[in-house]
Amino acid sequence: MKRPLCVFCTGMMGVELLCAFLPQTELFVPFAAFFVAFCLLLAAREKTRAFALCLLTGAAAGTFSVQRTDTRLAETRARYAGRPVQITAEVEQASASYYEGIVDAVLRVETVNGQAADFRIECAELPACAAGERIQGKLQLSAPEADEKVSTYADGIALQAEALEKCTVLGQSNSFRARTYRLQQKLSEALRREMSADTGGVLAAMTVGDRSQLSSGLRAAYRGAGLSHVLVVSGMHVSILCGDILGAVLPRRRERGYRSRKRNAVWRALLALLLVGVTGFTPSVRRAAVAVWFSALGVWVYGAPDALNALAAAGICMTLPNSYAACDIGFELSFAAVLGTLAGAECIRRAHEATEKPRIVHIKNGKRIPERAAKTPLQRELSRRGWALAESLCISACASAATFPVLVLRGLSVSLYAVVSSVAVLWLVQPMLLLGLGTAFTGLLPVLEPLHWAISWAASVLTGLLNAWAGWIAAKPGAILYFDTVYAALVSLLLLGLLALALQGWVRLRVALPCILLAAAVAVGTGNALSKDLVHIDLVGSARAPSVVIAQNETAIVLYRSGEKAVENQLARRGVRTVELVVDLRTSAKTPCPLPAQLKWTAAKLPDGTTRAQRCTPASVELLRAGSGTLVRLTIGNRQFVTLQGTVQLGRPLQTEWLLASAAKPEAVRWEKILSLSSTYSWMQGGETLPSVLTVRRRGGERAR
Repeated sequence: MKRPLCVFCTGMMGVELLCAFLPQTELFVPFAAFFVAFCLLLAAREKTRAFALCLLTGAAAGTFSVQRTDTRLAETRARYAGRPVQITAEVEQASASYYEGIVDAVLRVETVNGQAADFRIECAELPACAAGERIQGKLQLSAPEADEKVSTYADGIALQAEALEKCTVLGQSNSFRARTYRLQQKLSEALRREMSADTGGVLAAMTVGDRSQLSSGLRAAYRGAGLSHVLVVSGMHVSILCGDILGAVLPRRRERGYRSRKRNAVWRALLALLLVGVTGFTPSVRRAAVAVWFSALGVWVYGAPDALNALAAAGICMTLPNSYAACDIGFELSFAAVLGTLAGAECIRRAHEATEKPRIVHIKNGKRIPERAAKTPLQRELSRRGWALAESLCISACASAATFPVLVLRGLSVSLYAVVSSVAVLWLVQPMLLLGLGTAFTGLLPVLEPLHWAISWAASVLTGLLNAWAGWIAAKPGAILYFDTVYAALVSLLLLGLLALALQGWVRLRVALPCILLAAAVAVGTGNALSKDLVHIDLVGSARAPSVVIAQNETAIVLYRSGEKAVENQLARRGVRTVELVVDLRTSAKTPCPLPAQLKWTAAKLPDGTTRAQRCTPASVELLRAGSGTLVRLTIGNRQFVTLQGTVQLGRPLQTEWLLASAAKPEAVRWEKILSLSSTYSWMQGGETLPSVLTVRRRGGERAR
């Protein structure tokens, strides 16, 4: 059996995903699978017994990982949830929140009530602090909401928290993570010093992993062009640095020997560690670096490197401590992209071997005499370049097809131009990565200022070309497509099956690729037809101050409270090109709403008693500014939706079908149904799971989830 580690990883991650997304099954399904597989093992052929045994062993490891993870999380919840505690923690991430001077943060807990602890929490509305700092304060810990449990645990977060008092900043942390974060910020500042905002933001994102300087317009443009992965330091960047660049630096003649391969493996491992350090220890880089390290270990132990085994080993290493890590979207996209890349490379290799195979022209004296057509140097060069282009197209198509199921099943947008963009401009990534790193490191030393300026100028030119391409492609029809129908699962399974068959050689490349492209085209057309004219209402951002996104086709209305990035991501998911109206519901906002729109209403600037009305494509909007609050009513077909901010006084309660809930008690509204991000507001009874997404047809029909 080839690659038993891959079979083991398949069984392990399959059980982890099953138990995460189907928790009601508990362990019945895995045990049932063990029983059936064991029965099949007894009756199986001798050649397949090793495969079945390895798969069962992986499933057993997955079950162990699930039990271990659930036990650890249950113990943490039982010990700390539902009670106030005094904690000391390191801030790993911090982002702007609803109020000025308040942040939403992810903390690594060091002590709880003076006792040592080690788990991560997510805290909303924490007093101002920055990543890399240590804080101390009194917090109320609680278990995550039921609908957010899987995603929260996948990020390694055990509990959610609420600050009960102002936390004290203890100073900078000296942990490895904090040190790498500070290094990342220094490199980012040095890199962007001589560049424009857009150019520096893109180069800092793809080089050192600092995405804080990216504008919303650039994010949307790169999504539309199918180049979002360029802005996230991931396996592609690690492979470029540890593969292409190292291969260009080291002499080719030395790569043939086993000792040279071992030496090169050490260099790749060190370069991967360097990239982890300069990018602030981001999860995507960690995953890719682990794969490189296992590949290097494989060279030293077994001799020949194997990408699939290295990927499987990285998956086992990342999911064994936390079984929910297999449910992380980034993890799934990384795995799918690598598998698609390897499948494409294998398909083009077999096609190349079949094409270049010598022809048998005759038999002489019982021997077959092959004949190779002599090629001129020009013909050989044209053939080499043609096969290189074919390889790029094949790998890009297979990688896009492999990630397509993850994107549609996770509710993310896809781009029709991903393959074209990959072939057209990804050749820029390698020189941009080299120039970006050179700009960042030379910017730290004043003595190298002339060299820093020259490298910065060259990097700016290449980045400008990439930005121009992304903006041009993103303006084309079909740049951002969103799928929200059941059929997408069937299409995804079909694409996965075709990729698996192509990888095993059971389906030829000339059959597999057209089928994959045809299936994707049918999916795009069917998705657009089924989702046309549907109105999607989504609550996004903080549970304490959720924003409302109402989208139809390519237009949207935003009722803004907080979560700028969350709103932008949701608009991208829905394929929105035009925001017709933004209503800033905040009555005490100290900073303006950053979202661009054709029309903007700001509640804080409106006097008491003001009314506004506007007819938009997704819905008709009515605003009332009364007392210390704001009320907004939406009308979609014959349905009405109401959301409140602050306290609104009315002569009599307003009757509505749906309440888009917030933390404020809705005394002025009577409702039938609730759309909410939380069921634990003080005015709620609790104990029930409330939907946060609603899909409506103007002439009847709705679906909440």
